[in-house]
Amino acid sequence: MLSPHIDYQRGGLAYARTWASAAEAAREAELIVVFATDHNAPTNRITLTRQHYATPYGVLPTDQEVVAGLAAVIGEEAAFADELHHISEHAIELPLTWLHHMRAGAPCRVVPILCGSFQPFIEDARNPWDDATLNAVIDYLRPVVSAPKTLVMASGDLAHMGPAFGGSPLGLVERAQVQVADNRLIENLVAGSAEGFFCAIKDEGDRRNVCGTAPFYMALRALSPARGVRAAYDRCPADDHNTSVVSIAGVVMG
Repeated sequence: MLSPHIDYQRGGLAYARTWASAAEAAREAELIVVFATDHNAPTNRITLTRQHYATPYGVLPTDQEVVAGLAAVIGEEAAFADELHHISEHAIELPLTWLHHMRAGAPCRVVPILCGSFQPFIEDARNPWDDATLNAVIDYLRPVVSAPKTLVMASGDLAHMGPAFGGSPLGLVERAQVQVADNRLIENLVAGSAEGFFCAIKDEGDRRNVCGTAPFYMALRALSPARGVRAAYDRCPADDHNTSVVSIAGVVMG
């Protein structure tokens, strides 16, 4: 599933619709593999942790075996160089709290993976599907995520536009344009097309500041082949004058 990670006050309805659509999978899961945006990481960095995640419902233990396997393919130093980012990164905390709520507080194992920016791939001629480290991570995870009662979750938001993000104020026309461009991204997400999703981002030069690029791409690669359904969409206000927006979506894959 692809979940927002915006604050609950603005994104609560989209969270609720997304997690309601994945309620059965959330309740039955024994392992959750989480790909989430690392808002502070160097570009193209996969960051792991051996520490556990706490929510208001209790503790979700990190699967040490899977983390050790990932660290072996990434390299121990690179895998944990930015581990402290897990302390303050809301991209994993917020959706994991929804997960734990859907499970009525019952714990399950998690694999928390922070994904750094794909900006070098967007700006250069390189593509993420040619990156040896990313491919090694995907190759390791495919048998993990194909196991019964395993849920893959990608945590990310879509566009960040307007004065709050260094852009021009958005009116009705600009807001409609945001939704049209978002629909193109969501169509690729629903189709399970990691390459199509990334190419749509690259075609627009990521001028809309989509923060879910890396985790959404990684989740689609790990799940391939898979298709999904659109569970939620919203454009949330991002300044006091309602001239900036953050757009969010929820997709549940099958």
